Amino acid sequence: MMIRIRPSIVLFGDSITQLGFSAGQSQSGWVSLLSNAYTRRADVLNRGFSGYNTRQAIDILPSIFGEDGEGGAIFGGPPLMVTVFFGANDASLPGGKKQHVPIDQYEENIRNIVKSIRIKIKPKDKSKPTAPIILITPPPIDKIAWDKYCLENFGDLSPRTNEAAKSYGDRVKLVASELDCHVVDAFSLLGGDDEGEAESYGKHLEDGLHLSASGNKSLFEGLMDVVTRELPDLAPMEDGEGKYGTSGLPLEGELWKVLCEESKDL
Repeated sequence: MMIRIRPSIVLFGDSITQLGFSAGQSQSGWVSLLSNAYTRRADVLNRGFSGYNTRQAIDILPSIFGEDGEGGAIFGGPPLMVTVFFGANDASLPGGKKQHVPIDQYEENIRNIVKSIRIKIKPKDKSKPTAPIILITPPPIDKIAWDKYCLENFGDLSPRTNEAAKSYGDRVKLVASELDCHVVDAFSLLGGDDEGEAESYGKHLEDGLHLSASGNKSLFEGLMDVVTRELPDLAPMEDGEGKYGTSGLPLEGELWKVLCEESKDL
């Protein structure tokens, strides 16, 4: 009997990805919401690494995506899509907890991550396209809330600013344009562009950096908006009961009501 391996969606990132299955107080994180949206369609693989910057991401990348030319064999075949979500740590200010990566180096690291992933997941069948990569910008920063959280929990600062987060996000968008990637602008989605104090976007941040329930929901909706608009064939099929529609990823297997009808004929 042939075993069918369900296609995968790979999420590669830092703590905001790692924590994406929950958002505190039993609320669903963005990864959990994505998994629910793709239930019975694709397996969502969380490859988030708390505290990592892009330097460390490059080091661990081969263990996540396999060797060059394997065509995504480590996932059972090329994934449907990949998200890359690093920068919140790279954008920490120099002199912090050694997470800072200078912005020019960060840009080059993101570029190299994209190129490396593409080589590793490129289908062996050259007639098939390589899975799309969706880059996600760093979210906004509520500096006061984050400093307070760090002092209360670690007794030390890990300094970050909203301005730095925006600048690093701009480099992500530059690389996305250059390498033909899709992009989710988490900074803008969560209100980081709003003028004024952090209260305009602080509600979307649990501790000034990581996402709250509303932040996770907004990020999920922003990601799904990009997929629906730019990658409609990879979005969950909505019409035709999710199985017999005209576009999108259908539910796996026959619908229960079809099986019931078939059993009547036995």
